[in-house]
Amino acid sequence: MDFQELVKRDIKAVFHNAKEHARVMKVEYNGESYEIPVIIDSEEARDRRRLAKDNGEGMFIAALTVYISFYDLGIVPRKASVIVIDSTAYTIAKAAFDEGEIILELEVLDE
Repeated sequence: MDFQELVKRDIKAVFHNAKEHARVMKVEYNGESYEIPVIIDSEEARDRRRLAKDNGEGMFIAALTVYISFYDLGIVPRKASVIVIDSTAYTIAKAAFDEGEIILELEVLDE
């Protein structure tokens, strides 16, 4: 077994295992719908930050980072596009790919 096969196995068996770290969620992107394991990391300190003065009073940006196996999604989403996770639409602020894992920084307006 080569290194890439080991990485693929570990991503699915360990990191994105719904019985360990991930939660199976409905993900919609680019017209496709998936039921796949997703890891969500939200830090309270950056979850809600006040928007610039040109937005409505009391509006905030809720930010979170999600980790998805490339082997489950099959595509790296584009920055500034929209991804829906469990019925919530997020704007992709940053998208990265590292050793078979997709890392997305997402934002959504919140009150």
